[in-house]
Amino acid sequence: MSDRGLQELAEEIREINRANGWCVYQAKEWRETYKIPGILALIHSEVSEALEGFRADDRENFLEELADIQIRLLDLAGGVTDDFDSAVRAKMEKNRSRGIRHGGKRV
Repeated sequence: MSDRGLQELAEEIREINRANGWCVYQAKEWRETYKIPGILALIHSEVSEALEGFRADDRENFLEELADIQIRLLDLAGGVTDDFDSAVRAKMEKNRSRGIRHGGKRV
């Protein structure tokens, strides 16, 4: 894979989705209460499908579902911001400063 950033991938994903007749989220729709929850529900369904692929010991399906998760996530992120790379890098930097198993949660 090339060294393209997340935003460039998001733009390509959104272009493909538009070409295939899907509604692509627009930043101006932020206040429409059904849009983002609907997209998050679709991401959740892809996560559930990945879990089923894992449970079935179907690595190929599992990887395909992980790709679906990434595609749906980048599609949404590309509609929310034009610099998702920076948001991810800022969060990674924040995570670097956290302690081991921060929050006291069990695995």
